[in-house]
Amino acid sequence: MKRTLALLSALALPFTATAADLANRDSQSYDVKIHDIGTTHSSIGGNTTQMSVCSSCRIEVVGVGEIQVESGDGVVVIESGSLRKE
Repeated sequence: MKRTLALLSALALPFTATAADLANRDSQSYDVKIHDIGTTHSSIGGNTTQMSVCSSCRIEVVGVGEIQVESGDGVVVIESGSLRKE
């Protein structure tokens, strides 16, 4: 029984969706749109991080640009007025 549970856990691990964080390393705030099933509007303050924004979506930072996020991408960073993944 323990072997079966361990095997099932090991098989399920690669399919676990991990959500990306959004880190704003600029001092200014930005308006953010999360395009998933629908669109969610929010903002992010300067020098802050929003945890678990999404696991598969398109993040649009108004005035900066857009970036596609997939499960396991880690952190999307706003820095010096541009976007990148870390």
